Amino acid sequence: MITETKVSEQVKIIKADLDNPKHAADIVNIVDLFAKDPMGQDEALSEEVRVDMIAEMKKIPTTMTYMAYHEEKVLGIVTCFIGYSTFTASKTFKIHDVAVHPDARGMGVGTKLLDAVHDEAERMGCSKITLEVREDNPAQNLYEREGFEYGEPKWWFMTKDLEN
Repeated sequence: MITETKVSEQVKIIKADLDNPKHAADIVNIVDLFAKDPMGQDEALSEEVRVDMIAEMKKIPTTMTYMAYHEEKVLGIVTCFIGYSTFTASKTFKIHDVAVHPDARGMGVGTKLLDAVHDEAERMGCSKITLEVREDNPAQNLYEREGFEYGEPKWWFMTKDLEN
């Protein structure tokens, strides 16, 4: 494993190619690690989700995943989608998943991934980057260091599960 002081030199951030079998497998594996984490769903992905994930992501034309690699090992991913703000009449960059391998946490991998997302959102002319985070997730510290804030008034993320 790499040391913290060498992350900036040794970690490469790339935009995933969902048609690349290695990228696809690495995305599924790192999301499964995240799913098993207490900040995820505290259980592994179902086999059905593992099989369908990449094919379903390909159906969403605004899907972008950025991957952090050290040599051939994936250390983390950020999956994003382009949205739209009616308040600004502009594109937004929606971060859906930030997942860093447990062995690489605290080593700057998340920062490098978020920096790549920031650069891409600016390049695309997006008005903002959004993300959702659990109130007990220690990754909030990373997001705040990277300039994310709750703002006033606070917005609450709500969900409604659908039967599919």
